[in-house]
Amino acid sequence: MNYLIVDLNITLNGHKLGFVQETLNHLALHHTDGEHSFHFLVNEELKKADSKHIEVHIPGKSYQAKFERHKGLKKYKEQWEYISLKAGQLDIEKVVLMEFDLYQAAIGFDKTTSFDVSGIWFRPHFRQKAIGLSILQTLKFKLKKLQKKTLLKSALRNKRLKNIFILNDQPTVDALNDSDEQRFSYLADPVFDYPCYKLTDIRDKYIIDKDRLIFLIFGYMDERKNVVNILNALEGLEKEDQQKVCLMMVGKTADHYQDTLEKAIQKHSSEVQLFHIDDFVDNCEMEALFAQSDLVLRMNINFFASSGIIGLAAKHNKPSIVSDYGIVAELTEAYKLGRLVDPLDVSQLRALFRGFIKDPESWKIDGQSYYKQHNTKAFVETLLELD
Repeated sequence: MNYLIVDLNITLNGHKLGFVQETLNHLALHHTDGEHSFHFLVNEELKKADSKHIEVHIPGKSYQAKFERHKGLKKYKEQWEYISLKAGQLDIEKVVLMEFDLYQAAIGFDKTTSFDVSGIWFRPHFRQKAIGLSILQTLKFKLKKLQKKTLLKSALRNKRLKNIFILNDQPTVDALNDSDEQRFSYLADPVFDYPCYKLTDIRDKYIIDKDRLIFLIFGYMDERKNVVNILNALEGLEKEDQQKVCLMMVGKTADHYQDTLEKAIQKHSSEVQLFHIDDFVDNCEMEALFAQSDLVLRMNINFFASSGIIGLAAKHNKPSIVSDYGIVAELTEAYKLGRLVDPLDVSQLRALFRGFIKDPESWKIDGQSYYKQHNTKAFVETLLELD
């Protein structure tokens, strides 16, 4: 089969690039017999494989400029037309969208699709609920959810759309397949292995005392990361407990959240050692952070889908505190990866922090079962429907 694997919106504020690069790496190692050809259509350079069956294509500057002139549905309509053009030029049989969410309207309105389509749906609406929102925010939330339902129905009109993959969420797959002809499938949210031969010593690099426990908030920083409540909870700890904690916040900060986060950090008054690393870190630095942290904080607000954060924590046998709703909560309970909490309840957060500081040994986990079931092979072979 001739595949076109697409991500035209890779940005270096998260680890989306890893999904594409690690897919390419896996194919280069395990699928070079010529039975299939794999074309990658991306907007960022990839480390290319030494295989005649794998090619990387990057749109020219004129096309990229054309995409950037637009926003929202118009932008993704332009990209879909380019994907279709490229698919025709390369005699593609199947297009695999690494972010299906963006192209639902374009797929729905395309009456001449000449190839099969599948893709990863990162933000399914099925589980989403309005939690901790004002009346106006709740109305906006319901309207947005209705829009998402309408977009999905539009995409499903196109019979060349064969498979929509949902990360780590079998109940949502089952529920959606009840109302459609079995076009939704489960996909393991992958935990990748990176070739890091020597990891940075995080304590040495940031001068963190060996007696401090490292609490880690990792990833794209916006209001969903719940930083303000976490800081308030830490501020309410006893002074002697604060002196045993280092909080590391690592990841690019959203433009609209910069001011809120900076003010919260400046206002914070405690003995906790704080680091705010407002930058994208490479894979090996990421591995070092998870390997050397003591507790991973993933108590996001109004986030119901899967998250790679718990996979990275599980890989390194690090306990997590997660929000008490959504697929992450279910996985944390099922695999015994940590504790659940109401992310808006500062007193609950404080109590869990206090308990961990008092007895971190009692929080030990074995994350290897989760790690092994969510490896690169499970992700790539399922996504591309390879034998």
